[in-house]
Amino acid sequence: MQWALDGRAIPADPEQPTQALPHRNCGGRLDDGHRPKLVYVAWQLSAEGQQTACNWKYDVATRRAEPLTPDEAKEVASRIAAGTITAEERVFFHSTPQRDGRLRATGGYCWGSAAGTFEFRNDHPVLVSPLTVRGY
Repeated sequence: MQWALDGRAIPADPEQPTQALPHRNCGGRLDDGHRPKLVYVAWQLSAEGQQTACNWKYDVATRRAEPLTPDEAKEVASRIAAGTITAEERVFFHSTPQRDGRLRATGGYCWGSAAGTFEFRNDHPVLVSPLTVRGY
């Protein structure tokens, strides 16, 4: 989340420059003084689901995530359908375990997405493949 929202470096082996997501500032709608308080997260939802629903919320100030209650998820889905939850208030993440114990992860925020393969070292994910970044 911190990479997608804040542009923080991703630990990588071998080291690689941190690439920015296209439109990280959401087409000029984001600056440090106007960040959303909450970002809604579609975690492990299908491609169709991540466009219409969220199942987590992330508090930007505290950098804490927690699952949405069923009632919150329904309310968020209705706000997404109504267009009142905007691109800068939503992210998606999807991961797929690999046979070698690594994890392939894809995430998106504000018309950009990235994918890479991670390995857990000392309880932290480390990027072990080139990061593929796309705009959409």
